Amino acid sequence: MTQNHTSLKRKVVRARKAVLVMFLTAFLVFSVNPPAGACGNCTAGAGGTSTAEWVVTTKVVNDHTTSEVTAHQVWLVSILWEDNLLPALMMMANQLTAVAMQQTMIIGSFLDAKHQMETQRLLQTIRAKAHKDYHPSAGVCEFGSSVRSLAASERKAELTSHVLSQRSQDRHLGNVNTAAAAGASADKEGRLKQYREKFCDPADNNNGLLGLCEHDQDDNPGNSTRGAAAPGGIGASNRERMNKDIDYVRTIDYPWTLNVDFSDTTLTDHEEELLALSNNLYGSEVFKRMPAINTENKPGTKLTAAQANYMDARALLAKRSVAENSFNAITSMKSAGTASSREFLESILKELGVTTNPTTTGNIDEIRRLLGYNSNDPAGAKIGPSYNAQMEILTRKIYQNPDFYTNLYDKPANIARKEVAMQAIALMQKFDLFKSYLRAEANMSVLLELAVQDTQNDVENLMHKQKN
Repeated sequence: MTQNHTSLKRKVVRARKAVLVMFLTAFLVFSVNPPAGACGNCTAGAGGTSTAEWVVTTKVVNDHTTSEVTAHQVWLVSILWEDNLLPALMMMANQLTAVAMQQTMIIGSFLDAKHQMETQRLLQTIRAKAHKDYHPSAGVCEFGSSVRSLAASERKAELTSHVLSQRSQDRHLGNVNTAAAAGASADKEGRLKQYREKFCDPADNNNGLLGLCEHDQDDNPGNSTRGAAAPGGIGASNRERMNKDIDYVRTIDYPWTLNVDFSDTTLTDHEEELLALSNNLYGSEVFKRMPAINTENKPGTKLTAAQANYMDARALLAKRSVAENSFNAITSMKSAGTASSREFLESILKELGVTTNPTTTGNIDEIRRLLGYNSNDPAGAKIGPSYNAQMEILTRKIYQNPDFYTNLYDKPANIARKEVAMQAIALMQKFDLFKSYLRAEANMSVLLELAVQDTQNDVENLMHKQKN
């Protein structure tokens, strides 16, 4: 571009010089030989120029000027403009266009880079926020791990409650496959035998139960084998089970988990203790059995005394079942559940400082006592924690750990998750309270019904007398 510009500049200078020479020549010719009439006294001769010569000279100058102007015009249009200026201007326009496009591209690159950086920053912000919001802490996982199998344990508790209620009803009504099927005497005989071998404490009543606690009862009270030398043994073989058939606190209230599972056919010590306690608390005296023929329905006859007594017995059993239902519900919530969350519950108790002694025969560590163990196994094999044990940890023990409060210095999303988990657990606890209130209302209703029963009978008798 620089060389073309220099060449063009030189050509313009030469053209200017040629035009200047042409005008100077014309000026000299007109000055030396003026045209006709320009000088009236001028004559030929004496070195002068004649008119003919002047005309010829003028014509030559005119022709020369015309040819030079024409040549200059051709040079100006063809050479200067078309061959030099126009290509140079076109090249300049192309270069300016290219530079402008390049500048636009640079501006576009800047804009692209700006949007790219903004997009990357936005994505990084979203990624950091997602990492912050969707990264659960260990405190959140504690709730999720501890609540595992809670629904399954609750379902097993409902089954236990149903089995206990059905078993009590069968016992009082004398259904088959029960110890009381033959009547009150058979029921008491079986319960006394169980008491002597499993729950009797010879030291009770000022050591007055030695004779009663002998396993092999002898009709001869003077037999020398009675007492400490009795060959069949005296009292409960396991001291921990003494009087557990009447001790509600040790049998039901204190343990978190009982080795009670009526979905199998294995009778455990806890199940035996539970059934014995139930027999003593609700219906120590079973109904007398009457022959089936006395309760047979005979068309056309009035209600017999035996049938009326049987209906009264069933009515009493229904009222008693309402009270016994609370006992069954409390017991069922402490029955063995599923073991999915046991290891997590053990970790929570260990953090609280609950000791775990070496497991040996007759020495069950505290965690196993709380979360349940096989009462038939001397080593205390682990079983599934009960619904009550899981709720005890979720609603109380987990908040006794100082780490729970220090872990609240956490991400806002995790705090919200913990809050929702606590609300869910509180809702389950409130539902348990609601069911407890329903049982209390049912018991209150039965008590009110029994309180007005005598008055109601008097009113009904008075009404019958007035009709007669």
